[in-house]
Amino acid sequence: MQDKDYIDQEVAGVRFIYETLYPQESVELHLWWEKSKIATPLAQDQIAPLGADMFSQGYLGMQRIGPVPKPGHSGKRICLTIPSPRQVRGREHQNLPWAKRPLHYRLINSLSPLLGEQGKYLVERRRQSKRANRHKFSRLPFSRTSYYLTEPTKTQTSQKAPAILIGLHWLDVGGAESLGLDTIQWALDMGLRVFVMVGQHGPERLRAKLPQHPDLHLIRTDRYLPRALVGHFIERLIAQENIILTHNHHCTQLYDALPIIKLRYPHVVNLDSTHIVEHHDGGYPRISGVWSNFLDYHHVISNELLAFYGESFRIYGSKVVLGRLLDDRQRDTTPLPVRLSAGQKTCRITFIGRMVHQKRPLLMLAILHRLHKWGRANNVSFHFDIVGEGAYLEALRHKIARWRLNDCIHLHGAGSDVPALLAKSDIMLLPSSNEGLALVCYEAIAAGCIPISTDVGGQNEICPPETLVPWAPFKTVRETCNLVIRLLRDKGFAQQVERAQTARLQALQNEPSAREVLSRIYGQALQKTQIPSAKAPTVQQEEKTSCVG
Repeated sequence: MQDKDYIDQEVAGVRFIYETLYPQESVELHLWWEKSKIATPLAQDQIAPLGADMFSQGYLGMQRIGPVPKPGHSGKRICLTIPSPRQVRGREHQNLPWAKRPLHYRLINSLSPLLGEQGKYLVERRRQSKRANRHKFSRLPFSRTSYYLTEPTKTQTSQKAPAILIGLHWLDVGGAESLGLDTIQWALDMGLRVFVMVGQHGPERLRAKLPQHPDLHLIRTDRYLPRALVGHFIERLIAQENIILTHNHHCTQLYDALPIIKLRYPHVVNLDSTHIVEHHDGGYPRISGVWSNFLDYHHVISNELLAFYGESFRIYGSKVVLGRLLDDRQRDTTPLPVRLSAGQKTCRITFIGRMVHQKRPLLMLAILHRLHKWGRANNVSFHFDIVGEGAYLEALRHKIARWRLNDCIHLHGAGSDVPALLAKSDIMLLPSSNEGLALVCYEAIAAGCIPISTDVGGQNEICPPETLVPWAPFKTVRETCNLVIRLLRDKGFAQQVERAQTARLQALQNEPSAREVLSRIYGQALQKTQIPSAKAPTVQQEEKTSCVG
């Protein structure tokens, strides 16, 4: 009974999904609680007799949606399980991806994290070289004759106020999700009703950070709707809720629904935001490029992505819009002076990122281990702050204990106060195997911290050559340590780095921000609607949502 309010809220969300999907049909909802009777939602076109197994432990009963079926007419039966809050919170502490690694891989990493990282690096380099041959890098066609026989719906089919459908990959921390939260708030500020769909199960650290607003509706298509029905549901949702925009933040189900949206509702503006080109298959920028003929705009965060769309898909001009992940209200703010100076005997180093392979936390720990040994030999005291959670966290803790670094390393959870940590740090490490253009580097420079990053993705747009290190693991460790030692020894080098990184940050601040370019697209779509109750577009942003990626 302590979960009654939660269950009622989830049931209301389930009813909304299936009332939208089957407005005129009879539907039986069979719900279970906590103990998963079914791994994924099950939709049956014919209602068969109930079996005794239906009434197992955790069965919540049946609710009917729509009219009672007439004799001889079949209704639909939906079977699904509502996860408890305890199950959802438990996902945040799962370490299965690391535990399921092959035995030989774990043995190699137990000997030396560098050996394991070197193996993954060689595999990634090989996949990157074969990427163009193994994956599609051409746009799906959309014929000009697609509207010849069937007249599409060209005006709003609902008298409700205009709305936007925003698709998120999941509700865990990440760059795409951080921007997704911001776009939700910007859309609400402009008077749009907002519907949010989630494409992937996972930890839900960002669930509590969604704005508390009556015009925001979270639709759990990831939990309660079979994937094959998502496109049909979105088609109905657009008609019912007067959706005039879709904005995709790495949600594959929303990409899959683009054909029906484009065919039935050509007045709907479709755009997406992409962040990082993955080594092995191109990631979401490649998916975005494949669907380009069904999209009106591609929003990108870096010049690297601009070049990727042009070189890989021949997409140029106004269709690809660059909007930096910077708060344009801070354009006139001068970054704090770099705290680090040559000759100091203490140094505080920070690492901020999810404990996943992309961020290479074990490689980062190898860097800290080597710096700690150098510091003991040269009378320099290091303090290390590590922020993040994920699959590699337990392996990281094991290595910290094995290398006896507990006294100088402090682990922080994903919800820690990152600005406060950066405000007292000298150096931030980002030894990632890949990045888009890391938002945390902006924050570090503004806080007077020096980010040292691998030269991957668009990192050279924010980090000067002096603070970039090679991607190859052994070189990453060696060059990062050499760079930290030089900053502590070489008089004037820290000030040289400060001038270079401040110049790059100011250059990026002078370019259009994501809020500016996306608000303009939202505003243009609003101007086309005939609903008089919509608020006028505004470029004023309320308090910005902050999250760690």
